[in-house]
Order: sequence, then structure tokens, then C-alpha cells
Amino acid sequence: MAKPTRVFFVSDLHGSERCFRKFVNAGKVYDARVLLIGGDIAGKTITPLWPENGGWTGLYLGSRRWVQTDSDLARFEEDLRASGTIPYRTTPKEWQDVSADRRTADALFRTLALDVLRRWMAIAESRLKGTGIRTLIGLGNDDLDEMEGVLASSDYIELTDGKILRLDDTHELLTVPYSNITPWHTNRELAEPQITERIRAAAEELDHPERAVFNIHVPPQGTHLDIAPRLTADLTKVMGPGGEPEMVHVGSSAVRAAVEQYQPLLGLHGHIHESKGFSELGRTVCANPGSVYTEGVLQGLIVDLEPNRVKALVLTTG
Repeated sequence: MAKPTRVFFVSDLHGSERCFRKFVNAGKVYDARVLLIGGDIAGKTITPLWPENGGWTGLYLGSRRWVQTDSDLARFEEDLRASGTIPYRTTPKEWQDVSADRRTADALFRTLALDVLRRWMAIAESRLKGTGIRTLIGLGNDDLDEMEGVLASSDYIELTDGKILRLDDTHELLTVPYSNITPWHTNRELAEPQITERIRAAAEELDHPERAVFNIHVPPQGTHLDIAPRLTADLTKVMGPGGEPEMVHVGSSAVRAAVEQYQPLLGLHGHIHESKGFSELGRTVCANPGSVYTEGVLQGLIVDLEPNRVKALVLTTG
């Protein structure tokens, strides 16, 4: 019998370079043939660093840090990248000017985020190109549309968005790199009917939906994979009678309906960081590896695919 196709899946790295480096190393560690990121690779913030008292100062995890030597500054920037923020050397005056103008701030963030992506691509290519390990990267609701073009420019990394990819001779990968509407109103959100149409159009290109893997960033609604705190309009958590956050299902009804209709072999999802686990919808097993990217810890999923079944699913933490 042929050896199963092993896929290592992660999602929601949100700019954590430490998690990305672990992802790159996971191919050899877990003997995976395919490495797959299911979206939300971009960080969310910039951390300014500026000169002070002969050194550099900036915030790290809510506390101000001062460093003096170039080597200490490099380590500081490495710590910031590990936590998912983008270090940016500037001056107090320049940063004040950037912060005062939303368009200027957005333009700076886009420039820096795309630079980070190119840096990551270089890391992956230097470590994995020529090894026989495929690296597939998709986007999510927090990512920038311009990232598609940057990823598509690689002759090694494969962009999953907007196409059906073959994982092997039997299994196809369908990708939908968006979420339903969230309280944050992020860059790549769609109404449920639009998600339905995106999945339908992609599914029409599948040869065998029953042997496909659905790589859809947002999880199906009403499962173990989409439970998150209820938020008010100002993004404050709603607390229950016992003082704990009130938890609700926030996944996509369109994704659930599509999984129930097409019954793919496997559903791979992310988006909801705190809902690590598995759920079954008919014959389809859906999974969300979760995310704790701010700690530099990589949560992932090892998948062994045989022609007509998922032989193994193992959640990992590293």
C-alpha cells in the first residue's frame, strides 16, 4: 500500500516569525510532504523603536524596554517579531506624524507587512527549496490583498487562493481565504451569501468533492471550532453571571451548509484561536489547530491522507 500523504497544517500566525520558523522546520520534524498555512499570516501592529540615552527604547508586551548595543537591539527586534508585531526604527517626531494621519499609518503598515512576507518567503525557500517538501500558503480575513501578488511571485511557495491545488494523485485542495462578518470589520470579510457562492464556484472545479480537503479560513458555525467570547459594539467582552466571558458560536453558516452538502474528506479551518479541536459534520471531519502566536508557540495539525479516508489527525504544540 502506498504511503499516506502527510500534511502539516497551521493557521493564524499573525506575524509571529518564531512560529513561522517552527512551521518551516516542521516538515522535517514531522516527515510531512506538504506544509500548509490556512490564513492570517500578517501581523496586526507596528512597534516603534527610537533613540534614547545613547540606546534604543520601545514597548515589549506592555512594558518599556531600553537597550544599548547593536546586538541587544537586534535581539529586541527578534523578540518583537516573535510576538507578532513589526519593529520599526523611527524618531518620536516621525512616529507622532505617522500616528496623526490614518492614510500614512496604513501605507506604512502595508509596506512593512509586505516586507515581512518577503522575509518569510526567503526563509522558507532557503530551508526547503529542493527538499521535496511543498509549502502552500493562503490568506485570511486579516491579510492584505497585495500579499497574493507577493506570494504568487515565488517559484517555490504555492499560493492556495483562487485555484484548486492537488495534494497528490487523489486529493484536491479547495481554498476560501475569507471570513464572515466580524465585529472588527477586517480587510477580507464577506456576507454569508458571498461565501456560499465562493465555495460553490470552487467546488464546481473539483473532480471528486468526496475526496477533497476544504481549506476554508472561517470554521463552520455551531461546532466545537467556532466558539469565542461575545463582544459588545465597542469590542468589550460580555461577562456572564459567574464572571467568565459569555461564549457564543461565531463561525459561518455558509461554510457549515457547504460541508454538509459536499461532504469533503476533511475541513481545515482557523480564525477562532481559542477553539482548538475537531468536529464531525456527517462523514466530514473538520479541524482547527487554534493559535497562541503571541507566546511564540506553534499549534498545528498533522494529517495523514489515504485515498478514501483520513488515516490520522494529530494536534501538535511546539
